[in-house]
Amino acid sequence: MTTIEKLFYGHIRPHERIVDPESRLAVLQDLLLSSDEDLTRLLPENCKGAYESFKAAYDEMNATMQVEAFTDGFSLGLRFGIESYGRETACGRGGDK
Repeated sequence: MTTIEKLFYGHIRPHERIVDPESRLAVLQDLLLSSDEDLTRLLPENCKGAYESFKAAYDEMNATMQVEAFTDGFSLGLRFGIESYGRETACGRGGDK
């Protein structure tokens, strides 16, 4: 199965990754979760709906930015591949000098 087929059938999931528990990202995730729990507990009931709406909008914005970053990176990678294809290499393969 080719890489493109694996991506199509969902065997490759670029948006999923395992986070090292000792990494800075894991520490930030824990801080975010803890802060969210604290805010939810401390907010008066009449403010919790606004906070949930804020989180939902922020999550949607973050997801949209991740998709754009992925597509931009994918396109950039393809352009690198296209530009380098056929150029002369150290092995002397094709292309203009």
